[in-house]
Amino acid sequence: MDTHNPHENDEPTPTGSDEQPTPDELTFGPTDSQLAKELKDYAKALREEFAREEETATSGLVEPVSNAEKYTRQFFRQNLPDAAAQIVWLSCNSDSDSVRLRACQIIIKEALEDARQEGDPIKDLLSDLKKLPTANKDT
Repeated sequence: MDTHNPHENDEPTPTGSDEQPTPDELTFGPTDSQLAKELKDYAKALREEFAREEETATSGLVEPVSNAEKYTRQFFRQNLPDAAAQIVWLSCNSDSDSVRLRACQIIIKEALEDARQEGDPIKDLLSDLKKLPTANKDT
């Protein structure tokens, strides 16, 4: 059985380490040393970015993790708008009736709490209407 390929070049190819590839030869991708250098650069950049993010995350805290309650409350305050938006979304779009009901109850409770603190505008309106002078029918 003849395994000779007539399209192959029978001449040996040079394998010397000091030979530069000719312009006619194709080279694919970076060399191993270039890849190793790039990998080191990426690893260094990743470590620096992680350190910056960690420093930024803890810079607003007086005592980074030792005061867990303060950190937790700060986290909740920062995410309050998203949580409120999620409750409103659930009250309108949830597939579960019990979830929609509970979300609506939370919204109503919070709205009524604000009304109690600021004064009830409906009661204020009614009391103002009672104080308005009425036209006397006798005149």
